[in-house]
Formats: sequence, structure tokens, C-alpha cells
Amino acid sequence: MRGAFLEQVLETLRETFEGGRPGEGTQYLDHASGVLPTLRSVDAERASRSIGGRPTIAAHARHMNFHLRATVAWINGDRKQQDWPGSFEPQSVTADEWRVLQEDLQRSRLELERVLRALDADTFLREGAGIGPVAHLAYHLGAIRQLVHLV
Repeated sequence: MRGAFLEQVLETLRETFEGGRPGEGTQYLDHASGVLPTLRSVDAERASRSIGGRPTIAAHARHMNFHLRATVAWINGDRKQQDWPGSFEPQSVTADEWRVLQEDLQRSRLELERVLRALDADTFLREGAGIGPVAHLAYHLGAIRQLVHLV
């Protein structure tokens, strides 16, 4: 049971980041809606542009990376207080920072996958079976995709 469920969670996490595979169904509305293709579609200047004082695309990406790392730390037993509001800062990026942030985001996603795979069945379920992180990331992906059309 855990194996099949874990694989579905990991596939949804993969799709959240990479988008759907051509010729296959998708959990999202279109195949190109993953985090990485979406972030690659904007440059650092657009990613740093604020609309109405709301978090920028870069801020959402920075927060997603923070969230992935905080989730891994939590699963590994680190229960210290995290600076969630500060995880959106800074909201602007240079071209080099934008590239590095996208690379870090992918590394953090792969680390979460590694950690989830390593959990025994009881711990996997007790830690939420990866559902929370996928839902949280999907929310921010939706926010980013809306911002892409505005910046």
C-alpha cells in the first residue's frame, strides 16, 4: 500500500515541478504548467516585479525552496521555529541569483523525494505522506502562474 501511494505522491511532486509528460494524463490543466518550465519562462527582471505590493514571482520561488528545506528538516526531527514570513525575502533577484534559485529549488525537491523514499511506512504516514508539501507547492505554483500573466 505505502509503495503505490508513495509513488503517486512522488509522481505528483515531479509533475508539480516538471509539468506533465506528453501523451499522458496530467493532474494539472496543461502539460507545461510545472514550476520549472513556468519559472524558466520569465527573466529575473520580470520575476522581481511586484504587482500591488504582493509577493513577486521570485519571492514565491524563494518561499517554495524554503518550504521544501523546512519540510525535510521537520521530517528529520528539526522542530525549531522557522522564519516563514522572512522566507519571501528578498523579493528581487539578479539574473545569476534567479538561475541559482531555480537550481536550488530543483535540488530541494529532489532532497524531499529522497527523504520521503527513505521513511519507514509508519513514519511516512505520521509525517503526512508528502501530501502537505505537494498541496503547499501547488498553491504557490498557481500564484506564480497568475503573476506570469500580470508581469
